[in-house]
Amino acid sequence: MDPLESIKQTFFQECEELLAELEEGLNALSEGEGDPDTVNAVFRAVHSIKGGAGAFGFEDLVSFAHIFETTLDEVRSGAIEATPDVLAVLLRASDVLADAVTAARTGASDNAERRSKALAELGALVGVEVEPAAGSGDATSQDEDEDDNFGFQPMTLDLDDIGADEPAADAGGEPSFELRFRPQKALYANANEPALLIRALSDLGDPHVECDLSAVPAFEDLDPDGAYFSWTISLATDQGRGAVEEIFEFVDGYCELEIIEVGGADTGFDL
Repeated sequence: MDPLESIKQTFFQECEELLAELEEGLNALSEGEGDPDTVNAVFRAVHSIKGGAGAFGFEDLVSFAHIFETTLDEVRSGAIEATPDVLAVLLRASDVLADAVTAARTGASDNAERRSKALAELGALVGVEVEPAAGSGDATSQDEDEDDNFGFQPMTLDLDDIGADEPAADAGGEPSFELRFRPQKALYANANEPALLIRALSDLGDPHVECDLSAVPAFEDLDPDGAYFSWTISLATDQGRGAVEEIFEFVDGYCELEIIEVGGADTGFDL
C-alpha cells in the first residue's frame, strides 16, 4: 500500500474514535453530566479532526471543522452558555461533521442543504452570518472577505532569529510589552492552541511575533506530543498588563510566560 494512503487510513480510523468521543461528550453535556474536562475533550476532538484534514488537503472538512471548533471555543471560554438549545445545535453539527469525514474518505458529496443549515446555526451562535461559497462546501461570512473564512485571519510568524531589533512602542506612544511564551506538552493535551492565544493579542494592539524553532529535534527524534516551539512577541498597547495576563489565564500552569514592559523594570513572571 502507498505509504501516504496508509497514513490516510490511519487518520480516518482516528476520526471514527474522535467522532465517538465528540458524540459522547455532547450527550454528557446535554444530560447535565459534563464538566470543563468534557468541554475540553469535545473541543479537542474537533480540533484534531481539523488538523489532520488540513494535512491531507480536505478543504471542505477543514472549513466546517474550523467553524465548529470556533463555536466550541466560545462555549469553552464561557462566552456562549451550554443551554439545551445550544447543545442541540452542536449535536446536529457533530452529525454534519461525521458526514464531512465520510465524504472526504469516499470522495462523495455530503448533504449540502444539511451542511448549510448547520453553518447558519453555528454562525448564529457567535453572531456571524455564514454562507457556503458558490460551487463549494466552504463557508464564508458576509461580513468578511472571501479569503477570510469565518473571521479567521492566519497570523504571519516571523521566523528570523529572536535577537532581531524590536520597536519599543508604536507611533502613538503606547506602552509596549515583550512576551516570551513557551508552551508545555500539557497545553496541547488540554486542547489549547498557541495560535489562538497569539491572535487574541491583536485585540489589544499591534503584535510583532517571532517563532523560535531552535528546540525542534531531528525528525527521527520527534515526539508527536512534544512542545518544541516558543514565541517572542512585542506588543504595543494601551490596555495594560492586566489585559495581557487575562488572555493567558486559561493556560496557567501549562506554559512558561514572561511579560516584560519595555523601558520599565523587568517584572516578568512564569505561569
